[in-house]
Amino acid sequence: MENGKILGIAYNVIPVADVEKSAAWFIKHFGFNVRHPRPGYLSLFRGDRPILDLIQSDNETRAVFEINNKKRWVITFFTDNIEALHAYLQSENVKVGSISDEGQYGKFFVLEDPDGNLFDIWEHKDCELIF
Repeated sequence: MENGKILGIAYNVIPVADVEKSAAWFIKHFGFNVRHPRPGYLSLFRGDRPILDLIQSDNETRAVFEINNKKRWVITFFTDNIEALHAYLQSENVKVGSISDEGQYGKFFVLEDPDGNLFDIWEHKDCELIF
């Protein structure tokens, strides 16, 4: 019998103040769909692929950490057109940073959701990402 192995990350869980409000934001801006709703918790999918689980937090906990007093993200989304996504999010008044081109490492920008969770957006043409 072969040992099991990790095949990838199934989904990430982030804390939010209001599950329904946050889900509506992610659906509007990223086209996710809701699955498995229950009180204070729901799953966001892209088609049939799980992406995020939102859990209602009873405090100000957010999915961020700090290095040298600078807030950092814990989740990176990937895109195939970073300029178009960035322009769209800006037009929707989403808090986004500027696009950083890091050459062989790809292009990045950071965004903030309404709860203060930070996310990195990444475009890279030389990586296998299964979605």
